[in-house]
Amino acid sequence: MPSKKNLEMYEEIGKIIKEYGSNIVSIDFRGLNVESVSKLRNEIRKMGGKLKVLKNTVFTKYVKNELGWDYRFEGVNGFIFASDNVVDILKFLVKIQKEINFQINWAIFEGKFYDSKATVELSKLPSKQEIIAYLVGAVGSGVSSFVWTINNVVQSFVLVLKAIEDKK
Repeated sequence: MPSKKNLEMYEEIGKIIKEYGSNIVSIDFRGLNVESVSKLRNEIRKMGGKLKVLKNTVFTKYVKNELGWDYRFEGVNGFIFASDNVVDILKFLVKIQKEINFQINWAIFEGKFYDSKATVELSKLPSKQEIIAYLVGAVGSGVSSFVWTINNVVQSFVLVLKAIEDKK
């Protein structure tokens, strides 16, 4: 029979995944001091994510029973949950990893498991905001080119009319 504390943690995991989705990053923060963990937690929170320390056995049971994932989690893990800004959080983690001295273990992104090397590669993808900026720029440049062309035709027509008027 699971303890009351483990049952509460199991339910809490469900609430977190319901709120943030199933994009998860695991870090090994063995040896970090409280100040570093707090700094990490605060920065991730500002980016819209949540850093949570959970018991591996409870988390393993949850993801197997509720999500159908057959992974076994071991070590001293901090689990980072994020909805649609996973790439931003990964970029931040890769950037600050050497400063704070922790390891990125793995990530589950859109239902797929990525090891630590693949997770670092994921961090090199453009973020959602960058993709939107590229699209707006691409659409905007096409529209502005079209408007410039139309304007140029009208302007050329007006100049021709002006030249004809000046000749008369």
